[in-house]
Amino acid sequence: MRSIWVTAFAVAGATVAFAGDWKGDIAKRAVGNAVRNGLADAARDAALDAALDAASDAVGSHVVPYAVSRIDDINDYVEIGSAIGDGVDVAMRAADIADTLDNVADAAKVAKKIGKLGKLRR
Repeated sequence: MRSIWVTAFAVAGATVAFAGDWKGDIAKRAVGNAVRNGLADAARDAALDAALDAASDAVGSHVVPYAVSRIDDINDYVEIGSAIGDGVDVAMRAADIADTLDNVADAAKVAKKIGKLGKLRR
């Protein structure tokens, strides 16, 4: 009976030892994977930066004149918009003046009718 207990303790101790090694191996693998992933991301970022720098250098000489011409177009659009705004403002003033003249004409007609009614009374 005693040998069974000794064997049980030996097996339990071995299991704990294997469990400790197993956990250590998992931790080492996890750290190794994290380091590999970090290095892969860093290499990918460096390659992307280099590619974008090369592309911007190659295209930069062609993009600047295009961008300048687009900015000039935008300035033209702003000037056109300002002129249109001024035209709308003048049209609104003309409409107000026409409305006032229409009211004056209506008032003159009413005054003329009142004058005729006054002559009829006499």
